Amino acid sequence: KQWYQRRVRGQKNKGKPFPEVADAVHAELEACRAAEQEIKRLKEVMGGDVVSANDQIASTVSSLPELLEKKKRVDMHINIATSLSESIKSRSLDKFFEVEEKILTKATLEDSVLELLKNPDLGTPDDKLRLFIIYFLNTSDLPESELKLYMDALEEIGCNVGCIKHLSKLKKVASLATVGASAIQPAGGSYSSMSNMFKYVKQSSKFMMDGVKNLVVGHRKLPVTRIVDCLAELRQSPETDSYMTLDPKVFKKVEGMTPSVKSTFSDVYVFVVGGGNYVEYQNLMAYVEQHPGKRIVYGSSEILDSSNFLDQLNQLGEMT
Repeated sequence: KQWYQRRVRGQKNKGKPFPEVADAVHAELEACRAAEQEIKRLKEVMGGDVVSANDQIASTVSSLPELLEKKKRVDMHINIATSLSESIKSRSLDKFFEVEEKILTKATLEDSVLELLKNPDLGTPDDKLRLFIIYFLNTSDLPESELKLYMDALEEIGCNVGCIKHLSKLKKVASLATVGASAIQPAGGSYSSMSNMFKYVKQSSKFMMDGVKNLVVGHRKLPVTRIVDCLAELRQSPETDSYMTLDPKVFKKVEGMTPSVKSTFSDVYVFVVGGGNYVEYQNLMAYVEQHPGKRIVYGSSEILDSSNFLDQLNQLGEMT
């Protein structure tokens, strides 16, 4: 393995899609090649206008250390990009991305999800498990008999399907919460409390499933970004109905009424109690770029990658 030291400065392409990063690396490489060609050209003209050539050579020599450092940095990025490209090709991640986008946009799939899961040349078991999770959470009426076919196919390739059991339970809870909330009219007392309970259960289940469904981000706002946008811009949304305003400068004049905040917020601190991830962070940073003047700090109890996330879902499935 080749190891590289990451530098904080000059990360203008961090968080960008891989194709854009590859284009940026190619552009830097072409700039280095152009500089090398200029040095070779100056060597050739040494026999001509010596004074002019000397001036150009002096200028080029002074920038040579910077050029060598840039070439070294470009070579590093080329090696990393090449390694990433080989991994993408070997796991057919471009195919997974295409299929997941079609699932999220309700487009027609060329091959069924079951056929993709059974394809031995396509991705790793975890890649296929994540694909099915996205499909499962975007399919409202998947019969139990059909669900068993998918789970059997995943188990055959060595997947732990405990996470699917947990997500299946979440979907059922969310469905029951919808029915229960509509059946109960909040009239005060225990009925009102039960209605609120159904509302919170439904919201928490939906938040969890939205987070999984947005594993493929594209240009969509993730749930945490939508919530930040609504709270910071004082927009009304069902996702933020349960949030409270705690501001010592704003006094509650009428009992039972929420303090009124009239100005939007520029500085936002987001902390996830539980697992956070770089996808949410990058989504928030993209939101900041679209809203000049906004400053967001993101943190969480722990940072999870996709494998850690599946492991935690599987553990929850074992407790179901």
